[in-house]
Amino acid sequence: MFERVKAFYRGHEPACTAGFFAAGFLFDTLAVGRIDKWLNILHQAVYLSLCAYFTGLELRETHGRFTPPERLKTAWRYHTGATHFMLGTLLNIYTLFYFKSASMGTSLLFLLVLAALLALNELKPFERSGTLLRMSLFSLCLVSYFTYLVPTLMGRIGAVPFLGSIAAASACIAGFTWRLYGRMPEQKQAVRGHVVYPFAAIAALFAALYFAKVIPPVPLSLTEIGIYHDVRRAGDRFELSSTRPRWKFWQRGDQTFLARPGDPIYCWVRVFSPTRFQDRLAVRWRFLEPEGWGESEVIPLPITGGRDGGWRGFTFKANYKPGRWRVEVVTSDGRELGHIGLAVEPDDSTAPRVPRILWR
Repeated sequence: MFERVKAFYRGHEPACTAGFFAAGFLFDTLAVGRIDKWLNILHQAVYLSLCAYFTGLELRETHGRFTPPERLKTAWRYHTGATHFMLGTLLNIYTLFYFKSASMGTSLLFLLVLAALLALNELKPFERSGTLLRMSLFSLCLVSYFTYLVPTLMGRIGAVPFLGSIAAASACIAGFTWRLYGRMPEQKQAVRGHVVYPFAAIAALFAALYFAKVIPPVPLSLTEIGIYHDVRRAGDRFELSSTRPRWKFWQRGDQTFLARPGDPIYCWVRVFSPTRFQDRLAVRWRFLEPEGWGESEVIPLPITGGRDGGWRGFTFKANYKPGRWRVEVVTSDGRELGHIGLAVEPDDSTAPRVPRILWR
């Protein structure tokens, strides 16, 4: 049986390697918990260390500086599949984190880029560049790891935590490069080409995307947002009043806001943030003008982290006019955490309202 499995792997190695990579994505889909859970953080660190170790050995083997021991030659043959499995697991985790912190479009684009890198790695013309592409994927995972870990440890997001993330990832690559220099003193240019340059390109890309406000604001995530006619706190719970017809089940609260004189518009949010995390969000109310979305008002919204269900809060707007509105939740460094649209329509009815109460 085992011989048949080995024969199948040898006959379908590219497909099996891609399968290992896809399996890594599926492996942690249900297992990923809180972003600040130390067991998950340690798990990712172990996978990153093993990926670096295997890829370093592969680079040394390519240049004749490493030969697997006789007793491990059979097991060594599967190191590429194991590396792809671990990279797939890590990329799955970070894609989920990005997906939770940003729009679906951003996460899908990120996933498509990763799939494209995998496809290139398995094409025949790129076989000799396998180590280079795996190091690019590893660099992407390493930067993503520190991009959420450093803000989690510092308890805030912003330019300083982000630059600290790049510095921490750079320190890891510097240590890895120094070790390879010692094992491959005559192939330093190969080490730079396969390790330093791919990481530098990924780090520069992340920096450009961060300052362009494209990278999602991990470790924060907007888990719920809605528009209501009234929001009141009752002990540890919130009472949300909605007049939305039940058939408009796709709306989050009163997104078709029927406004009577004196009605404020409430925006209620639930935001997940790690334990001991403190930051200040901003809620931007924008009105659709003929020339585009204009900014009407910005309301600060300080948050604290640690609650499993997420931090909960609300803002309201009393001065508004009929038309289309957009409410955006923005982080302290100007990145959008999420938004919701609504249409304000005058309500001339004087009939008593019978709101539906939701508890959160």
